Amino acid sequence: MNKTMTKLVWLPLVTIILNANFSSAATVAYWRFENGPANSPVAHSGADGTFYGAIPDASGNGNDLSPWSQGGWAGYAYRSDVPASRIPFSGEENHFSVKNTGSYPAMFTSAAGSSPTGINAQTITPAQFTVEVSYKPENTGGYRTVIGRDALNISSSDPKLAAFYLQIRPDDSFCAAFTDVAGYSHSAYSPPGWSYGFNFSSNPEGVGANWYHLVAVSDGSTLRLYVNNVLVATNDLIASGSPNRALAVGSTSGSDWTTGAWSVGRGLYNGAHTDRAFGLIDEVRISDTALSTGQFLFAPHPALANFKMQNGNITFDVTNGSPNMLCFITRSDKLSTPVAQWSPISSRVFNSAGTFSFSTPASTTQQYFYSLKTTVPTNTPATGALTYSLAGDWPADAKARIIYALDGAVAEYNRYGTFSEHITANYSPGTPTADGSFGGWINFGSNPSYQNMRTALHEISHTLGVGTTWQWDANLAAVPGVWIGANGVAQIHAFDGSNTQVYSDGTHFWGINGGGSYGLNYDSEGSTENFRRHVLMMLAFRKDMGLQ
Repeated sequence: MNKTMTKLVWLPLVTIILNANFSSAATVAYWRFENGPANSPVAHSGADGTFYGAIPDASGNGNDLSPWSQGGWAGYAYRSDVPASRIPFSGEENHFSVKNTGSYPAMFTSAAGSSPTGINAQTITPAQFTVEVSYKPENTGGYRTVIGRDALNISSSDPKLAAFYLQIRPDDSFCAAFTDVAGYSHSAYSPPGWSYGFNFSSNPEGVGANWYHLVAVSDGSTLRLYVNNVLVATNDLIASGSPNRALAVGSTSGSDWTTGAWSVGRGLYNGAHTDRAFGLIDEVRISDTALSTGQFLFAPHPALANFKMQNGNITFDVTNGSPNMLCFITRSDKLSTPVAQWSPISSRVFNSAGTFSFSTPASTTQQYFYSLKTTVPTNTPATGALTYSLAGDWPADAKARIIYALDGAVAEYNRYGTFSEHITANYSPGTPTADGSFGGWINFGSNPSYQNMRTALHEISHTLGVGTTWQWDANLAAVPGVWIGANGVAQIHAFDGSNTQVYSDGTHFWGINGGGSYGLNYDSEGSTENFRRHVLMMLAFRKDMGLQ
């Protein structure tokens, strides 16, 4: 479908076409969930698990989507909570999303049930592809597959894998993974702790929780994963040695799934439905080409604020951009010429307010059409004050685990605070677990159980002063080792109530009287919320110690 939000401004010999992110890409399927009304179940007729295409394919190809049941244990209901009232790419109004109504949500496609008249999503093996979805996750832990493609026995490394997963992993990292037609499996995933879901027991509708715009893109050479229009992970597909990196379709089907069919809200592993994605889902689009960042559904798109002809120049102001986003100005004297072939005449970068102005000489003899096309910044998130490096020689497997753990831990510290520190991680096989010292040195032993994000967060806290400075001891009451610094006390009270306290044995800390154990002393204490609270406790402690 790939509609464009286009605005034409006609003056003598001038036409301005704004937001002209025209694309020759073919949209295979696009599910908008716009039937409504809010709080009504997504319709399903017939026995549970039979195909009923209640969710139309807005691409026009006929790849409709079916819930497993009408509401209830495996169904969905419409919600008015949406990621945006209009889709930035197309300008179309957006009224509804869908949310699971039970503990076994599932939506799926079926070529036999919907009889697609255009591109058949179930049979394609695209050499390039883009999969997009907006997702507000419930924090359930485990794997949460928002978009999947069913298959079995296609991966030479793990025959249990399905063809495609766009998901959140147990460590709350985002992940895009697929198996190609040659049997090679590929994945790209963010650092851990990047997904922050809502708690169903205290906030069942996820009011105020984050929407995430997830996009997986394969151009046949590189797999890229974007979260909220930011590139968070890549994988070099060519380096795998695969002779054919097109998306696999498979040949084996099961009793309750068909190979090549797409799922929404669940995954498939070893031929069984699994990895349910609880929460709200909206705007799912599958394309059989690698879209540019400016073509993503939720990429920001500029708007015309002012337009004038003065002193022989055409001048216009452009707003609604993203700071530092690049915008190309192109021109053609024939509207029939594909926009991709229009001549570039200039480019501008949006300022911090998301605006810029542009002028060009006007022609008095030739009609021109002008187009604005944006490119979303694709840099990874900016590095914060806390950084790290590796020292010494590392075994490859341990090095990979530590880099992953430290990427997540450092990102977590930089997300919720400012800590001006450089961490040096050293491989020390003789260290039983791991140990950190004030000033930034961490020894990691050879035990893989202590080469994870929880351990990295914990050891970084020692480098920042927990149990390693005289200022730490100065903030502890002699008996019974309770933290008396005003900021630490206020923070634990904010988390767990006025009767709670932080206790320390002089080296570590944890909560008493119902206070949470935010010192992350054991893996059982690790969670996305505890990671956040750990960092905020560290900010409070360092203020009390005069280090912040």
